[in-house]
Amino acid sequence: MSKGKKRLLILLALFSVALTLMSFQHGRRPVSFTEVVSYPYDVLNRFTAHLMLSFKKARTTFDENERMKKELTQLLIERQRYNEIIQENKRLKELLQLKEHQPRVIAAAKVIARGYDRLLSTVIIDKGRAAGIEKGMAVITTRGLVGKVYTVRDDFSDVLLMKDSNFSVAVRLQNSRQEGVVSGTGLDRYLLKYVPPEGSVTKGEVVVTSGLDGVFPEGIPVGVVGTVKREGVEFFQHIEVVPFQSSATIEEVIVLKKEGGR
Repeated sequence: MSKGKKRLLILLALFSVALTLMSFQHGRRPVSFTEVVSYPYDVLNRFTAHLMLSFKKARTTFDENERMKKELTQLLIERQRYNEIIQENKRLKELLQLKEHQPRVIAAAKVIARGYDRLLSTVIIDKGRAAGIEKGMAVITTRGLVGKVYTVRDDFSDVLLMKDSNFSVAVRLQNSRQEGVVSGTGLDRYLLKYVPPEGSVTKGEVVVTSGLDGVFPEGIPVGVVGTVKREGVEFFQHIEVVPFQSSATIEEVIVLKKEGGR
C-alpha cells in the first residue's frame, strides 16, 4: 500500500472517530461537515492548553520548592550560628567565673590558629606581651591544664600543649599524694613518670599540679589515671594519664602567673 493511501485511510479514520464522538455529545442532532473537520483540532487545542497549564503549575511548584529549600537552608545556617553564639557565651561565662576565683590570672585569650611548626604541638592565642604575658606562664581552661607559653610577641603568643613530647609538669595524685612528672607523648594520653613500684596508684585517680617545678601553680587539674602497670617494671610504674582538656577542643584559655610570681 502506498503512503498516499495510508494517509487517506488515517484521515478517514480520524473523521469517523470525530463523527462518532460528536454523535455521543450532540445526541441525534445533525452534525455538519465543518464540525466534523474541526473537532479533532478542537480536542487537540484543548489538550495542548491543558498540557501547558499543567506545565505552568508544575513549574510554579518547582520554583516554590526551590525557594522554600533556600529559606530552610538559610534558617538552618542561622540556627547553627545562634547555637555557636550560645556555646561561646557559655564558655566565656565559665572562664569569667574561673578568672574571678583564680588570683594568678594574667589574661583571658582566644585560640586563633594551630602552630606552624610541625615538630611542635602548639596553638596561637590572641594575647601577648602587651597583655603582660611572658614565656613559661601556665595556660589553662575551665577543665584543666592546657600547656605553657612557649614564645611571646606583642599581640600574640604560642602555647606549647601538654601532648608535646617536650612538655613536662610536676604533679601529685590527689588521693594517694604520690608525686611525679607528667610528660607529653605526642598522643592524647600522657605518661606519669617517677612513681616507684610500691607507690599506691589507682585507676581513675585525679592528677593535679604540685607546684614543685616553680612554673605551674599548685592544684591545677591535669587529668585522671587511665592505666597502671607494675608488673615487669624495674624502677618506676608505667602510668598513663587521660587529660581533662583535649588538645583538639581548645577555644578560649586563661594565662596564669608563674609560681612564685607577684
